[in-house]
Amino acid sequence: MLLAIDTSTEWIGLGLHDGVRVVSEVTWHSQNYHTVELVPSIAAMLERTHTPRSALSGLAVALGPGSFTGLRIGLSAVKGLALGLSLPAVGIPSLEILAASQPALRRPMIALLQVGRGRFAYQRFQYQKDQWVPQGLVAVDEPKTIAATITSPVYVVGEMGPEERRLFSRKWKTTRLAAPSACLRRPAVLAELAWQRLKAGQADDVVSLAPIYVHTLSNVPDV
Repeated sequence: MLLAIDTSTEWIGLGLHDGVRVVSEVTWHSQNYHTVELVPSIAAMLERTHTPRSALSGLAVALGPGSFTGLRIGLSAVKGLALGLSLPAVGIPSLEILAASQPALRRPMIALLQVGRGRFAYQRFQYQKDQWVPQGLVAVDEPKTIAATITSPVYVVGEMGPEERRLFSRKWKTTRLAAPSACLRRPAVLAELAWQRLKAGQADDVVSLAPIYVHTLSNVPDV
């Protein structure tokens, strides 16, 4: 059984995957109470599904970018479980989790998530060989600046509020906005990606596993 944890932003997600099916999944909006909510929520999920910690065979964690505090809390929880239970762990970039759940499209995609102070981390993807493949590096900017880079048909998905949706929708000739239900990062997707990595023997080194913080990113414009 693999436990997936995503605390990248104010949206927290937990998932359990047994390699064949999603046993449990929960996502909720936290008012930055990650510290007090995460561990009890993990315990509640394991209890609800009658899954003892000894039944866990692997762990997955969203690496960000995102909230500095949120990422630190999620990664600390995964490291504690991995070291305490001698479990392998896999870290997946948060934008890649979001991208992996989107439908196949001919047009490119911009995936984004909130990183605070009115800024968004974003990255372009292209659908190639049955999967969304990152194109270029992750950048950080304000929604208005991100929207200004859109000059051709594109699909936009991520944590957009009313203002961001209004801003991007102005690009009506070139932009297609994802439905709100498609904009949530699903911990079940994180679990599936990590399960595939573990099956391929691609576990990360738990000690050196580190989150992707905003201050480490270069603000590289889209091409």
